[in-house]
Amino acid sequence: MLINTKILRPINWKNLIRVGKDNDGGYVIPYEIIFKTDVLLSYGINKDWSFEKYFLKNNSNVNIHCYDHTLNFFSLILYTIKSILLVPIYCITLDSKRLKRCIYGIFIIPDYFIFFGKKAKHFKYRIWDTNEDNSKTIKSTLNELPKALRKNIFIKMDIEEAEYKVLDDIIDLSDFIGAIVVEFHAIDKFAEDFNKIINKILKHFNIVHVHGNNYSKLLTNQNFPSAIEITFINKSHCDKNVKLSIKKYPLEGLDQPNKISRPDYDIVF
Repeated sequence: MLINTKILRPINWKNLIRVGKDNDGGYVIPYEIIFKTDVLLSYGINKDWSFEKYFLKNNSNVNIHCYDHTLNFFSLILYTIKSILLVPIYCITLDSKRLKRCIYGIFIIPDYFIFFGKKAKHFKYRIWDTNEDNSKTIKSTLNELPKALRKNIFIKMDIEEAEYKVLDDIIDLSDFIGAIVVEFHAIDKFAEDFNKIINKILKHFNIVHVHGNNYSKLLTNQNFPSAIEITFINKSHCDKNVKLSIKKYPLEGLDQPNKISRPDYDIVF
């Protein structure tokens, strides 16, 4: 089955901003949604919470709940050691971007404990379609929030193919969600599920941005990346008469290749 790429073209949106670190880990979202958000739910953060830090810096009232079962003290220690060992190599090769990432890695442990304090919480659970085996459903994560905060939610999701198991739950809760940014993986493998989910989401949300992850392969039969980051905004935040964007993607000045050493993928709708 082919991917229905035509429905992925974003609508026009003036105030887009890139949030998070350079290259892999940053996402393009509507700037104003930051200030309209009460809760940021991040599903899958690995060892990068730069997106969440930016959110908190610009909206001190936001509550941040992060879910990642792979992030623990042992993984942070390994990442620190790896970063220390790589610093001399990137100094010799004058690779400033990777050197910057390694310096971040050296200080990741204190940064973790500083950030995940009063406003941000880290839950060591996998996001899944059941609550078994150290897993949590989307609805269960909302139960961690006081009822008064179960509104104006921003969801960021990068959960390595599990998105196809849980996005129906998010659609059911669309009245409470202002925006979503999702990285869809292996869309060729899950083509039928991907097309169905996008059609369901578009009943409640508009697409404002798309970006291909150049770590993934290019689908030669459609000239389209097999992993794609999509930003959705609730239609309640949009004008009734929205117009489709005629811009070329990736957006110059906003988008960056996930993999530094490879050019970004052009998006062909």
